Amino acid sequence: MVGKSFILAMTVVFLALVNSYAAGDWQSFPVCDLGYEQTAPSVSGDSVVWTDKRSGGYDIYSYNLAEPNEYPVCTAGGDQKEPVISNDIVVWTDNDDIFGYDLRDSVAFIICEDDVEQECPAISGNIVVYRDKRNYTENGFDIYGCDISDKLNPNEFQICTQGHSQYYPDISGDVVVWIDTRNDNPDVYGYDLSDEQEFEICLNTSGQYYPKVSGDMVVWLDDRNGHSDIYGYRISTQTEFPICTHSDSKNNPAISGNLVVWQDKRNGDTNSDIYGYDISSGIEFAICTAAGNQINPVIDGDTVVWQHNTGSSADIYCAYRPVPSVLTIIFPDGGEMLRADTATDISWQSSGPVIDTVRLEYSVDDGGNWDIITLGTANTGLYDWDPIPAENSDQCLIRISDFSDSGACDVSDGVFTIFECSESLIADLNGDCFVDMEDFALFCQQWLQGGNPYDL
Repeated sequence: MVGKSFILAMTVVFLALVNSYAAGDWQSFPVCDLGYEQTAPSVSGDSVVWTDKRSGGYDIYSYNLAEPNEYPVCTAGGDQKEPVISNDIVVWTDNDDIFGYDLRDSVAFIICEDDVEQECPAISGNIVVYRDKRNYTENGFDIYGCDISDKLNPNEFQICTQGHSQYYPDISGDVVVWIDTRNDNPDVYGYDLSDEQEFEICLNTSGQYYPKVSGDMVVWLDDRNGHSDIYGYRISTQTEFPICTHSDSKNNPAISGNLVVWQDKRNGDTNSDIYGYDISSGIEFAICTAAGNQINPVIDGDTVVWQHNTGSSADIYCAYRPVPSVLTIIFPDGGEMLRADTATDISWQSSGPVIDTVRLEYSVDDGGNWDIITLGTANTGLYDWDPIPAENSDQCLIRISDFSDSGACDVSDGVFTIFECSESLIADLNGDCFVDMEDFALFCQQWLQGGNPYDL
């Protein structure tokens, strides 16, 4: 049977997660808002790239969030579009060819310049995938890949050249995913580069679109319910699950680890906002609901980037989810025996953004009710609990929380005991609520001594 203390602890964790994902915690700011047309962002680590029209044509620019500084990646003639980035390598389409650029040494290189069209590139590490039209007369568009470990001699290879058409490829590690029309409707397929095996992900008879993959997880847009929804799939267990199925329009999902983001029109038919979902906790949250039209979100870790449209302007915006403050009780944390009317140190640890003051409470009924120890004490990791209240209970807990109500909170992992010493223990000479040899030694020291100063 699960105890109340366990349920309470899980509730505290859940509420802290909800609070940490609140829209106010996502600190958004412009990456590029020059008033021109900045579109199609991609992010990896501290680097953001996008298509930029400040010079009239379409160029590729980057921005280092850590510095922060902006850099041109490619401003050559013609149009450069569809930029993507993995670590320090930027890839884009350049007049229907695929080019790359290494941010570390500022070197550009050719990935694929076949006579026909290549488009929709994606990159993970040293592997680039893209949609290719070289077999179009027979099979439609295919999925090709290229190993750019040697940038001067890239190694191209086929991934899928099935009949009909494949499009919207994405890659994470050894897993490539794409949309495939071999069954006369858009389905999601995958391919494992390590064993060169293709596998099915979703063959629902409705339409699937825009698949994205991160590690073991795949997400996509799905219209099986009569409107655009977000669905997910865990490759290792071959398990499909819904992520967001409300009836309002959704589009352009992206994923990093357990975090999924997408553009969402639940707040109005005209403009989209950016929403997210944590697969591990099942919590959905708003990232940006500001005025204007937020579209094309991308994510890496806790960094989300999107295109922000207002009027004729298209800008690039970014949001971080700050690392939450964490409080962790060290003592008492379950199983201890504390005697009433004595003193003990309550100890804890804190991490993340600084918490100045904490609140301490105790419960004697496994979290059913709480009494104040102190409304506010300095967050030093130590508090002198003196005296321990006169209680008799083996269902005691300590709760610590941020005085400013940031959501940081912790409860003892298990119950402990507070007890009053029985008055019947008259042989306890040293007051430790236990009769032992120390009490006998005190007795012996005073053997046959009197307490009358006039007659010792």
